[in-house]
Amino acid sequence: MTGIKLLPRLSPLGVEKCLSSLQDQTDGYLEPGVSLDHRLKAYEAHIWYAASGGSVDRALVEEIMGKVSDIAHDCGYPAPATDHKRASFDTQVAAYFGQHPDLGGGELLRDDVWAFMSCVLLQEFTIWRYSVAQKARFAGGVRNTFQRLWVRGRTLDLGPEYEKRWHLLGILSEDAMVQIFERASIASNARLARAIAIAWEAAADRIGRGRMEKVMRHATKLIRLRNQVIDLSYLPEEALTAEINSAFTQASSEIATDTDAMKAEDEQFSASDSLGQTLSR
Repeated sequence: MTGIKLLPRLSPLGVEKCLSSLQDQTDGYLEPGVSLDHRLKAYEAHIWYAASGGSVDRALVEEIMGKVSDIAHDCGYPAPATDHKRASFDTQVAAYFGQHPDLGGGELLRDDVWAFMSCVLLQEFTIWRYSVAQKARFAGGVRNTFQRLWVRGRTLDLGPEYEKRWHLLGILSEDAMVQIFERASIASNARLARAIAIAWEAAADRIGRGRMEKVMRHATKLIRLRNQVIDLSYLPEEALTAEINSAFTQASSEIATDTDAMKAEDEQFSASDSLGQTLSR
């Protein structure tokens, strides 16, 4: 018997059953709070496990269901989710996934495991966090409701030696998260992703969070281009930090220059327009 704990997997047909059932509330629609046995039975034709390599762990599945339920209720479920409640839910679930000793193995790299989580085990919270109409939030992949949080938690964990271990999870905007974790060349390198997150915070403190969306998008382009010239993953910590900070400084400067130029053009146009109105009188 190995120490690997196997989790249920949901087939693509199971995902389709879930999505169609949510529209007309047929047998794949699960009433909030129903038991694990009821959930498994409703999708038994579409659930499977690895044939070998570990042991099925029902206790772990029940623990995940219970813990995420507790977090959701703490964040206001079942009342409609506000942006603040969604952000709090994401941060807490990501931290739970990130520090759990049994949620770090190869099973969690599988899209079908996360499809099971979103469609079956945690269906009501997927609906609450998003809606029934967004397939990507139910199917496995980078936009899956819970898979994205697992990746964030595992990547942005600063370690138990830090007092603010999960600080990066709470400080980054959703747009910043997307720029990091939906870019394979960045998300696949935890050191690089953390360095970008830390640099984002420093830049936001310097120029204000309100300007960071454009800066972040431009900075990630610069970083990805730089990564094609120099493999950033092999740089020592100090050199990596310098490269990332340089990209944010350049992005901030170029965005500010473009903004000033556009402002000057607008002012010139307004002045010309006013002069034209005066001459026409």
